[in-house]
Amino acid sequence: MYLIGLALGAGLLLLVFLSRREEGKLLRKVSVYLYKKGCIHKVPMLNAHHVQRDLESLHPGQSGLLLQGDYYIRKLQLLLLVLCAGTLLGVMAHAKADREGSLTGAGELLRPLPGQGERKVKLRAWLDGEKLGELTVTVPERAMTRQEARELYGEYWEAWKTQALGDNPSWQEVSGPLRPAEELEGYPFTTSWRSSDYEVLGRSGEVHAAESAVLVTLTVVSRYQDFCREEELELLVTPGTAGGNGALVEQAQEAYSLAEESARHRDRIPLPGKLQGGRLAWREVREDYSLLLLMITAITAAAVYLFQDRDLHRQVLRRRERMKESYPAVLNKFILYLGAGMTIRGAFQKIAQDNHTRYGGDARPLYEEMQYACNRLQAGVSEGRTYELWAARTGLQDCARLSTMLTQNLKKGNAALLTRLREEGDRALQEDLNLRRKKGEEAGTRLLMPMIMMMAIVMVLVMVPAFHGFGL
Repeated sequence: MYLIGLALGAGLLLLVFLSRREEGKLLRKVSVYLYKKGCIHKVPMLNAHHVQRDLESLHPGQSGLLLQGDYYIRKLQLLLLVLCAGTLLGVMAHAKADREGSLTGAGELLRPLPGQGERKVKLRAWLDGEKLGELTVTVPERAMTRQEARELYGEYWEAWKTQALGDNPSWQEVSGPLRPAEELEGYPFTTSWRSSDYEVLGRSGEVHAAESAVLVTLTVVSRYQDFCREEELELLVTPGTAGGNGALVEQAQEAYSLAEESARHRDRIPLPGKLQGGRLAWREVREDYSLLLLMITAITAAAVYLFQDRDLHRQVLRRRERMKESYPAVLNKFILYLGAGMTIRGAFQKIAQDNHTRYGGDARPLYEEMQYACNRLQAGVSEGRTYELWAARTGLQDCARLSTMLTQNLKKGNAALLTRLREEGDRALQEDLNLRRKKGEEAGTRLLMPMIMMMAIVMVLVMVPAFHGFGL
């Protein structure tokens, strides 16, 4: 887990370094190169027309091709960042699996050191190139010699006494329970003990209250294979609160057991190289998640690349919603200015200019599209064509109806234009009220779950003290 956390941290650092590095901008250069090659070979994923339309909708007046190029270069740059981080994690996971392996290249299993405990190793065996199957072997820790056990015992005995004393201040002042252990982590000894007075000191180390101080002898026996040492502790208890290849696999298991027994005092276990006259090969089955990480990286990179287009389209839809919210206000201003005697062109320009001035240049989307349409008028585009292009860019049916009424008035003249605009205004206002009511209902639905959770918390706060008061 430590190495996995280290790998994740390194991957995040790499992402930050590569994304914020100013010198060189290697990833951006690579992204630009890939985009150019993709455009030359007409790769569909780098030439999506719907992406260009969405970008032109979000950025009126800017070149769609330039916007599309910059958009795909940023997408490729993010894709490369994800691939670099995922590859780094995969390499580190593979290195971790290799480092934690027990089988060496010479066909030997590394034994755990004395006190580390036995280890389970999964092996895959081949006989003359034919796979036998998998078997799980137990690699015991290396057996210590008698001299090594004697040297280690002193350290173990002090550690055992510290563990057994528990929360008591000393062996001459024992009033609480003892914590004698049969084994201690990091030591190969097994320990048993007996008390000289079980009425005062129980078998599990519990201390029974005594009216006066009682001297108790604790006999401790520690063993490791043929090594045995007996110690006596005098403590003073003071008053207080106290398949078909199954047979071959079994033979391989037996051969390993013999090899392990013959190398009890060695750091490594030479694995048997022959079985029934055939050559026996071994390979450790390790928990290597590098391939899985690489697959996850590839899937994540593809998802990031594809979902960016969806997020872009969502921005377009949100922009259209904001334009739809502004439509009733724009229509009312049209009715006001036309009723005051202004021309259609003058009213259109006045609405766009008023909003641009009022909001300090940060126009709302519908007004922004009207300002872009006014720029077209000044560039020489005909008035009717300008209204049609404005409605097409907004993508709203409401704007399309308004554009049709304005265009027809320019071509044929229409004395009932104001009447039709007022009818359209009433309809737009009613539709806007319905839309806002629907959004309010959706917001209330989203708040339902938090309200239920708060009610449950209040019920717990009220009922728990009540049950305690009743003694339940």
